[in-house]
Amino acid sequence: MPTDLYGGNAVKPFLGRIVLKKLAGVGPIAVGSQITIPHAAAQPRNPTNTTYLAGISGSAYLSGDVAGKRTPRCTITSVVKTSSFFTADLINSLMLTTSGTGDTDVWAILLDDLYSPMVYDGAKCAAFKLQQQARGGPMAITLSFVSMYGDSENTGVIFSPTTFTSTTTDAGPITDVTKVSFEGSADLTLGFSLELTRPQSYVFYDDGTLYPAGISSGLLTGAATLTQSVKYSSSWESAGAINIGQTGAGLAISLNLSSRQDVREFKLDTRTVVRRYALYNSGGGAPISVTSL
Repeated sequence: MPTDLYGGNAVKPFLGRIVLKKLAGVGPIAVGSQITIPHAAAQPRNPTNTTYLAGISGSAYLSGDVAGKRTPRCTITSVVKTSSFFTADLINSLMLTTSGTGDTDVWAILLDDLYSPMVYDGAKCAAFKLQQQARGGPMAITLSFVSMYGDSENTGVIFSPTTFTSTTTDAGPITDVTKVSFEGSADLTLGFSLELTRPQSYVFYDDGTLYPAGISSGLLTGAATLTQSVKYSSSWESAGAINIGQTGAGLAISLNLSSRQDVREFKLDTRTVVRRYALYNSGGGAPISVTSL
């Protein structure tokens, strides 16, 4: 048996198997599908939000506390592999596709670090970030979830305890800068980042129990950052596109952008221009679409 050097329930660095399992929703990933995320680090949090009571005294010192609602959350950081888990269907199921009530897909997350595997149940993705710098090579991905249950706790009120079947190890090479291209008017591009945010709000039971009745999805917002050499000849204006991977094992991201840019020029040894755009569609439609290559 391996020795737990960190001890007890301490939050510790994570290197191991992370698996997402879709529980419900209308996104293109089928309900019940499992997706293994490789080379990942996870930051799980399952705090009981303590409420402090004001003392009945003239000086109003705190005299007690009570357990409040639980708000489990989990953030996963990994590297992009377009020959495996990173697909257009996954991004659409996590962030973009919504049901008739405007809600995104529901997931369970398995954190298996060989010490004490934990499951975060009833989770929805609230934030998504891609970031790549040409000198760094690989592309980083960060997924942040809000969930109903954490640390394998599950009362069975809404979801049955989620179980995971054995999955094969992840395949495919890391997607490097040679497999990323920028469509449209951007040239001499050195790096980029893409941030999507969809607020997820807990819906609590009226009886005051610790656990939420569900999670409701909010509106999608986001921003894109483009880094170019100062010798560039053209850049994004009202639209941009990024191709990641290759035909049959990759995806295309199309962006509608606000032309009101935050531009900064860095006059260092490697002079660059950094432009930050808000995702914005003047026609009222979705500001981003993700399709397979």
